[in-house]
Amino acid sequence: DLRVQEGQYPSDETPLETAWTFWYDKKTSDRKESEQYMEGLKQLGSFNTIEGFYRHYSYLLRPSEVPRDHNVLLFRKGYRPMWEEFPEGGCWIIRIKRKASQNYVNRMWENLLLAFIGEEFELPDVVGCVLSTRLKDDVLSVWNLTNRDNSARFRIGEKLKEARI
Repeated sequence: DLRVQEGQYPSDETPLETAWTFWYDKKTSDRKESEQYMEGLKQLGSFNTIEGFYRHYSYLLRPSEVPRDHNVLLFRKGYRPMWEEFPEGGCWIIRIKRKASQNYVNRMWENLLLAFIGEEFELPDVVGCVLSTRLKDDVLSVWNLTNRDNSARFRIGEKLKEARI
């Protein structure tokens, strides 16, 4: 069970339903194997309360400040952000042209993070989200544990629209 339990967080803080971990990495062409990928992946920190989220979030660069070819990832604690962890999984991908207002991608990323920690998707198989900065686009992706349930995939897309992401 991934749920945050009483006693796992400071009594003066507001618990989240599940714990989360921020990760960071730089895209390179030489990390094709999962071991090489994991070596380049840096865990920034985990949290299980609203206050913990903001302690981490306040130190993160906004998407418009993240250097090109870098990724910022938020995954449920206990999951590693790599496709090998989710052999039946899938993802929704949203591309934002770099020509668009940079405040737009900043707002979309923040909305996505808040939707995740607030369990807005109401689906336990939504396991992580990624911001990828690339030459022509910024890319937001939502990862799910399994792609077998068509109605769950559809609900993820509907929640993305509701959250204005």
